[in-house]
Formats: sequence, structure tokens, C-alpha cells
Amino acid sequence: MARVARPPTAGGATAAALGALALAQVFVFGSQRQAGISFLQPLSGARSSGTRLSQSVRPIDGEAMKPAFAAAGQQSSPLPLFAMVACAAAALRAQVIRRGKGKPQATSGVRVRKPKNNALRNCSIATFEECTTKQRYEPLTIMYKRRFARPRNKPIQMATRTARKSGHEFLSSGGHQRHARKYRIIDFGRTKRGMFGVIETVEYDPYRNARICLVKYEDGERRYVLHALGFFVGQQIISAADAPIFVGNAMPLDKIPIGTMVHNVELHPGNRGQMARAAGASATVLSRDGKYVTIKLPSSEVRLLHKDCWCTVGKVGRGECQLIKLGKAGKSAQLGWRPHVRGSAKNACDHPHGGGEGRSPVGHKHPMTPYGKCAHGKKTRRAGQPSSKYILIRRKKKSGRPG
Repeated sequence: MARVARPPTAGGATAAALGALALAQVFVFGSQRQAGISFLQPLSGARSSGTRLSQSVRPIDGEAMKPAFAAAGQQSSPLPLFAMVACAAAALRAQVIRRGKGKPQATSGVRVRKPKNNALRNCSIATFEECTTKQRYEPLTIMYKRRFARPRNKPIQMATRTARKSGHEFLSSGGHQRHARKYRIIDFGRTKRGMFGVIETVEYDPYRNARICLVKYEDGERRYVLHALGFFVGQQIISAADAPIFVGNAMPLDKIPIGTMVHNVELHPGNRGQMARAAGASATVLSRDGKYVTIKLPSSEVRLLHKDCWCTVGKVGRGECQLIKLGKAGKSAQLGWRPHVRGSAKNACDHPHGGGEGRSPVGHKHPMTPYGKCAHGKKTRRAGQPSSKYILIRRKKKSGRPG
């Protein structure tokens, strides 16, 4: 029966690396043997039996080895160098496969889990390869606590509809508990104007899907900023009206060339960055006319912004976060999400979709909210807002949804 070749695993790659190392040693010793090096000397009284030499061996003196090594250096061959390079490449490949735990990386920053059970099948997680430290800068962190629709200094629930899905049931219920986390104070306004700063670290932030960077300015102050695509430790950034067009530099929209991607854009001058702050998000400057700049937002909406609104050049890093698949409900519970009951699974008195025999349809022309309003297709923007005149093109609807 023919033997089927299997793909190399982590152990196989390690064995291949060891084999390449042994082959390199053979090449090195072979070249040295051709050059006249003898690491072993027979003792007196050596005898031969047949074709094999039976002898006791002992290492020669160091003084006797020096001229031999000098001769070997003069007659070295490029073959041992090639073998050592191949050995290093095999070891690097084995390390990548070992970190992937059975599967190579799907893309930079995302690793596919080995399917040890059904929850981990097709599950992918972040590799955190862009992070340079695990320690947070404590002076810029606070324990952010929400009241969850409860009045101050009172244990009772507020009699308001805002208490529904306000977050109080997401803390701990049914054995699931969200991990404790600290909020990092981020400088969205980039108010440190006219002063260079150096990126010290790239860190993880539990409150957002993008990474953050710790920047140390010339006066010794440290601040957190969003991690843009292309940031590296030691890079200098500045926030100034006459700053160069480099990734990470902040300046008014009036100074941005047409077609440049920006992020952390202010909606109104002086209100700090509010738009294009998620991982992989960016806005594009389309044109300038008078005191307004036309910009295309990540939602495909095209609108006018005042030319004095500040923004940061570049695109927010870690765009591969959309490829991450949690794989199981327990991971969602660790992130603070609790399951929601479908309306069609409730009684008719609890939800407009409820009631009926078996798997009944919703019984309406369109899906409804628990309060009987249209859930899909209805525009949620309040009519008559003064800022509506600045919206040139409304955002396009998501694929597969009406309206």
C-alpha cells in the first residue's frame, strides 16, 4: 500500500530544523576535514580489526588546532553558509507553526485556533503582535463605573424606560461575569500644539477595538493617542497648523491635501475628535470651498465640515479586527454581552412578534420594536435639525436591509 504524505506539523518542522542543523554540521566538518583538520588522534596501541579501526580517542591540544583552523578559514566553502541559512529558515518556520498551534496565521494580527472542540472550530483570535508592552500607564487610567439608570445614592431602580437594556444585566448573571477593566484617558483633541512627541509604547485598550499609543512630549508629559496604521516605537508626531503631512500628525482640515485619508475628525471646531475612531476607519477629504471642507465618512456619508475642525493624518490601525470570530457564547459573556430573547419567542402580551402556534411569523407588514414602532427601514435621524443642510449625500443602507 502506498504511503500518503502528511503535511508537516510543529514537531515535524522542529525535526526538519534539527536535521538541517545536523546537515550543516556535516558540511562544516567535511570542509574542515578536507582542509586537514583532525579533531581526534589515535592513541598508541591502536589496532585494526577487519575494515573498522578500533581505537581509543582523545582530543588534541588547543595549540595544535590553531594552524588547522587557520588553514580551514582560508579554504572555506560557501556550502556550509547556505546550509546554516536553510537551517535558520526551517527553525523560523517551525516557530510560526508552533505559535499557530496547528494552523498558520490567516493574516497579520489574526490567528486561527486549532479545532480541539466545536467552539474553537473556525475560531480566530488576535495575536497582539503590534503591542509592545503589557503594562498600562496608571496616571492615565481610571475605574469607570456606570450607574445603569439608577439615581445617585439610592438603591432603587428609576421608573423610566431607559432602564431597559441599560447595562445592569450585563455585569454578572447566570455564572458569567465580565472582566474588570480600566478606562484609558485618550487625547482625542490633540491639544498639545506645537510640541513634538515620541511614541513610547503600543498598548491594548479594553474599551475599543483599536490599539493606543503612549506619547511622551518634550516637556515630559505623557498622553494616550489612537494607534494609526504605520506607527512604530520611536516615531515623532506633532499637532500643529503647519505640521508636515505625515501619519500621526494633527492639523486643521484646511491644511489637508485633497484625497488624503484622515481619522479622529472633529464634528465642530474645539469639540475633540468624534468621527472615524474605530479600528481600520478613515475619512477622505474630497474638496475645499470657502470656509467648508467636503469629507467622506466611513459610513459613505458625504458632508461639509468647517475648515477649522482638526483631524489626524492616516488610518486607524488594526483593520483586521473584523476577521476575528469569537466562536462561542462564553467569549461574548467575557466581553460583557448577555443573551437577548427573541421577540418571536415571547408571548403576545410581551412583544409584537410574540404569540401564535409553533413557529409563527411576526404578523405585521414590517418588524417592530417592543413598543410597536418600525424596526427596519425607518430613518432614525430627527427631522428639522440645522445640521441637515451640511449633509450632501446620505449614507447608503447596509446590504440586505430595507430602507
